[in-house]
Amino acid sequence: MNNQGCKRIALEDKISALPDDILLTILSLLTLKQAVATSILSRRWRYLWTSLQTLNFRYEEILHRNDDDTDNEWGCKIYGANYKERFMQVVNQVLRSHKALKLHEFGIHYPLDASCGDLIDIWVAFAIAFKVSKLELNFSTNQVPIWPYLVQLDRVFSFWAPPLNVDNGFECLRELFLKSVDLTDEHFDTILSSCIFFECLHVLYSSRLVNVKHAVPHMKLKSLEIYRCYELKKLEIFAPNLVSFKYLGPKINISVKDAKQLVHACMRSNWETREFSRTNSLGMPNMQRGDFVFGQFAAYLPQIEHLVMDVSSFGRTKVLDNGPSLYNLRHLSLSSLNFAHGPFGMLDCYEMVASFVKVSPFLHRLELHFELYPLQDPELRRIAVSPHNYLKEILVSGFYGNKLVVDLIMVVFDFAIELEKIEISTAYLGDPSKCIISLKPDDDFLVRKSIEQLHERMPAKAQLYILDDL
Repeated sequence: MNNQGCKRIALEDKISALPDDILLTILSLLTLKQAVATSILSRRWRYLWTSLQTLNFRYEEILHRNDDDTDNEWGCKIYGANYKERFMQVVNQVLRSHKALKLHEFGIHYPLDASCGDLIDIWVAFAIAFKVSKLELNFSTNQVPIWPYLVQLDRVFSFWAPPLNVDNGFECLRELFLKSVDLTDEHFDTILSSCIFFECLHVLYSSRLVNVKHAVPHMKLKSLEIYRCYELKKLEIFAPNLVSFKYLGPKINISVKDAKQLVHACMRSNWETREFSRTNSLGMPNMQRGDFVFGQFAAYLPQIEHLVMDVSSFGRTKVLDNGPSLYNLRHLSLSSLNFAHGPFGMLDCYEMVASFVKVSPFLHRLELHFELYPLQDPELRRIAVSPHNYLKEILVSGFYGNKLVVDLIMVVFDFAIELEKIEISTAYLGDPSKCIISLKPDDDFLVRKSIEQLHERMPAKAQLYILDDL
């Protein structure tokens, strides 16, 4: 054996001699498939993976995809009986071998449907019995349609089969992520009522939520995220210690009661519009009844530090001109859906930037996200804005080099006199769940030319970073 081989064996021996808790920390950095594969290294490693406290079953890591499989072919395989059966077998085999006394994290990532309901309930009960802290059920894929599974929480709570014990319910659960898992309004309320130590709840693509209401104060809930639940018409939450609230979906009645700790708010709507109530989240008259964000969250705006919203939520209103100063706002993210609002979406974006800058003296980071290339470039009518001393960073995504966006950025240069960094991406980064939009072949030259123009006008301290390979 050569010298290099001897050194490798010596290193492996030193690693194998480390305590179990350190080796398990190393294994936790691997995928589950990689962690299981370490069992062949030596007798010391053979059963070590069975004590892992993180079990995430992801179909793309467990199942084999041929190099020449198209997305459509891969999606068909995922829905095929053979692949589904193989996935379920792997999960069951791992759970039978599991020896840890507690689970920190447990996740199922596969487009399973109601036909697998009994097995899903057993897996969830297993996680509860081992006092899981973070539970994630993701029954969707990016390649294939979504067929939601209606989670049977009443069956999970009452489930018992030796050696599982779920009498503790969800008392150890801190985070719950449900994607393409259909909850009813009653299930949503049951989760919050039963999980008194709950801190984070994320629900995406649930089609049975309609009128969600939790009137009893939940003292531990810190983060609530509701994305693309398109049948939802009303949402009422009482969470005094809520720190982060994120919503993306139809314009609906939203009441987040007594959230005095709220500092991170994401309020993004789609094209569907509903009628609002005449009172906001504190029972006070709405400042602007037709305004999605300012009408319902006006009372919380002065305490918000990070705000994410659509240009369409602004509605060309003047509520900020007469409203309170946003002294705590540090990070503002605005998205413009150009195909829905045309070039006027960018003009509205400019008006929003000017309005926010005037009332946010300590704003540090500004993000502007443009989803599609505008077909027109109307003239940008400048709005007088005083020099801003605290705005240091700007991110622009969906940058195609068109004149209107370049003019908008240059206007920001004029008042952001202490600007230190500007980041530009041709991809749309305003919504991570969306597909990245590629540049048209003839746009590359326009982007380069526009970036040269920005270079010439940047403040002296600023550095320009391009996030794409142009």
